[in-house]
Amino acid sequence: MKIGIIGGGASGMAAAITASSLGAAVTILEKKERVGNKILATGNGKCNFSNLYIEPDCYRSENPSGIAPVLQRFSAREALDFFEELGLMARVRGGGIYPASEQASAVLDVLRYALERAGVRTETGQRAVSAAYRDGQFRVHTQKAGRKQTFTFDRLILACGSSAGLGKEETENGLELAGAFSLKLIPFSPALVQLRCREDCCRALAGVRCQANVTLRADRSVYQEQGEVQLTDYGISGIPVFQLSRYAARALADRKEVIVSLDFMPDVNRARWQDMLTARARRLGQESAERFFTGTVHKKIIFVILKECGISPGESVKGLSEERLAAAANKIKNFPLTVTGTNPFSKAQVCAGGVRLSEVTENLEAKARRGLYITGELLDVDGRCGGYNLHWAWATGVLAGRAAAGTEGFMRAGRRGQS
Repeated sequence: MKIGIIGGGASGMAAAITASSLGAAVTILEKKERVGNKILATGNGKCNFSNLYIEPDCYRSENPSGIAPVLQRFSAREALDFFEELGLMARVRGGGIYPASEQASAVLDVLRYALERAGVRTETGQRAVSAAYRDGQFRVHTQKAGRKQTFTFDRLILACGSSAGLGKEETENGLELAGAFSLKLIPFSPALVQLRCREDCCRALAGVRCQANVTLRADRSVYQEQGEVQLTDYGISGIPVFQLSRYAARALADRKEVIVSLDFMPDVNRARWQDMLTARARRLGQESAERFFTGTVHKKIIFVILKECGISPGESVKGLSEERLAAAANKIKNFPLTVTGTNPFSKAQVCAGGVRLSEVTENLEAKARRGLYITGELLDVDGRCGGYNLHWAWATGVLAGRAAAGTEGFMRAGRRGQS
């Protein structure tokens, strides 16, 4: 049984190791000169490769009901066992699972060594141009340095990844390959990425890092996250922004207005904030506006808010009307920004979109073409920050590799060959 895997990333390598352990002859076709390069950049080079708290609600998809069956058969425990078998020691920090060495290269190395031990044929520099099913076999046409080749397989796993992390000159044709088999697709959009905003004040706020509650509104939909936000000259970044970015990208693609509201005092509710202001006014009512707000939030934020409210930093609080003072105070709890876009795919950690989960079985086999499997980022599933996306890659890779090389797959192939 010959199994071809297009893509030598996380899910492709997991599929190859699993299928070869079941006796299949496996070939990986990888467009880059080395497999697994993307793994080296994960977790700021430390590779948060899974999480103790793997649950379906950590993922987003247009068909979310298809997520649980995968996670139920490949939990965090299975991920730890898989890598322990390969020789990787792990450690847990804040729920995230990392290699004990805290080096992403260690994760890639044990995967590469496992491929070598299993005798997996790895063809690098091979860009898959097209794929089709003819005469009982999958035929993959590739190009390498201008030279065309054709590979034939009994089973085919599409583990091509998404457009995340690709530069302007790079393209990912995984959706095109899947579309050739009549699978229903959702176009890719950046996820876990920075948001670009319209307001000129962004330049004045650049460099600020602060705790904030982030509320994203798109049409009637409202999403919230809290954590450290990074303010940049073009907009906003940080983990809570990343978690919300896929919703912004989707809404913008649908031509909806997207507004983000930043609460710079997330641990103080409005009633408490009003009480604090009243007490502050009694103590510091004679001070300037700048001094009155000093000590509440970052000074850059104070100056921007005062400017937007038409208040001079040196203006006495005593001379301000209640309305003007309240306007400045309210902006600390509700600072609106208009989202105009996301940063490009090259800056995104993952993508939203891909092959619809309704197009594949619980074993990740395409319903429209038996013997074809879809894994990893090519599926319409994107996870939160924290090792969830890599876990999805291992899970789908292992399950697809197991199904493609398993006895059930061989028996089904025999029945098709006889019909």
